[in-house]
Formats: sequence, structure tokens, C-alpha cells
Amino acid sequence: MVQIHQAKRPPFKRYIEDPFVGLVVGIICGIMWLLPLPMARAMGSGIGRIIYYFAWNRNKIAMKNMSVGLPDKTEAEHREIVKKMWRHFGMLFAESAHGSEVLKQSRKVNMGLARKAQQEGKGGFICTAHFGGWEFDVAKLVGPDFHLNPVYRKANNPWLNKILFERRPGVKIPKGVVGARLMLETLNKGDFIAILCDQKLREGMEIPFFGKPAMTATAMASLAIKKGAAILMVKGVRGPDNIYTFSIEKRLEIPKELPYQEAIKAIMTDVNNLYWEWIKKNPEQYLWIHRRFDKSFYTE
Repeated sequence: MVQIHQAKRPPFKRYIEDPFVGLVVGIICGIMWLLPLPMARAMGSGIGRIIYYFAWNRNKIAMKNMSVGLPDKTEAEHREIVKKMWRHFGMLFAESAHGSEVLKQSRKVNMGLARKAQQEGKGGFICTAHFGGWEFDVAKLVGPDFHLNPVYRKANNPWLNKILFERRPGVKIPKGVVGARLMLETLNKGDFIAILCDQKLREGMEIPFFGKPAMTATAMASLAIKKGAAILMVKGVRGPDNIYTFSIEKRLEIPKELPYQEAIKAIMTDVNNLYWEWIKKNPEQYLWIHRRFDKSFYTE
């Protein structure tokens, strides 16, 4: 068993704030689980509406990101998208307590691409973004013997880790050196890894995101080149009826003719470009609140 070590939390956070936040989130999750799905969605949407009025700093980050990602829209349109974003993710949080029901209702497209990649025996990546229904285990739509091992960033609050992450199936792969080793072991078994590549990292490679240079994680591309693993781009879009359509959009080409570093750049450029296509069509379903670009961009 690989042990993941975290920095020690200050006493107040460790003994008072963290348990309190964990208790509140746990109670809300329990209520969502008890409610019928439509009522849970309505409650989640309401929570999202409330969060909008308190998340001033995150809203500013979202507005700044949209100035790059959606330059053709006005500031008022950006603000309306932020409001809809919070409502969408409030509903997504509520729906996660009814995952099996949500997936049973959903529409699926091109799932055969995953089955075909599985038969090759080299493993691969199910790559998406913080977009639409990214919280759901789409492996269940492929088949009972198709399993995903999620890459995740460990929450600072250990109570939230237990509630939100540790209950998920598969090998939980933390970001960092330990995670890189676990990813390699997973691919060697012919298994698949669920990964999101739309957040900024200190390391990686500078790749355009919304047409603006942004540090981008390259582990997925590097391992795909070295191991011959598949990269399947998957999105789940919420429809007007709140039914998701999950689709494998494409299997990325691995450019074998390019030098190693150029091949990595080509793959991750394809990933970022595809993200942008998805987001422009349904901007309210993207989590705009991450600092995706250099810190100086947000202080201008």
C-alpha cells in the first residue's frame, strides 16, 4: 500500500474547521441521497445560487478567464454564465449522490471506442475536463469489466477526502511522483486511468489554452507515447432536460514521426483545443474558477 503524506494542518483547522466542514458536507450529502433525484437537483441548484453571492474571489477569477476564453461576449454575459455555472455544479454535486440513476438515464455515444482500446491490452486514458458531468464513472457505460482509476488532487481537509474521494472505485492516483508510478503500474496491467488535464501546474509544458500560453501537465502524453496507450477524449454534457449525453469524442493520434518533446506538445495541444471547442458550446458547464494562467494575469 502506497502511503500519501500531507503537510500538517494548523491546530484550529485540524481540530475545529476541518471536522466542522466535513460534518456539514456529510449532512448535505446525506440529505441529497435521501431526496428523490429531481428534488436533490433543485436543492443543489439552490445551493449553487447562494454560493455565487459569497464566492467573490472565485467569481473574479472566472470573469478573468472568460475574458480570454469567450472574448466575443460582454461582461454582463460573462456574469450570467458564472451564475449558471454555480447552479450547474450545485446540481452536479447533488446528482453525485444518485450516480447510478443518473447514468441509467443518460445517453451514450461511441462507447465502442473504449472497448476496442481495452482489447488492445495496453491500457489507456479516459481524458476529460472540469466540464459537464465529469464527476460520474463513465466506465459503467462501457461495461461491467471496464474499470477506471482516477487521478486526483488530495484535498487539504482529510474529512473531505473521506467523503468525496476515498469512496470512489478503483486505485486512487494522487498527483505527483507517487501518482506517476501508480499510473505506470496501472498501464502495465492494461487498465485505464481517468484524468483531467485542464488545471495549471508548476511543472509541465507551456501549451496554448484558450489561445493563451498555460502550463499543462504532460504525464498522460508522455506515457501514451512510451507505452502505446490509448487517449480517449470523453465529455458528458447536460441537456435541457437534465439528462446527460456521454460521448467518446475521439481517440487522439500519437504522432510517431515527431521527436519526443514535439510529440508531447502536439498531443497536449490537441487536448487543449478540444477542451475549448467543448467549452465554447456550453460555457455554463465549465468550472471557470481555477487560476489556469500565470499568477500575474489575475493581478492585472
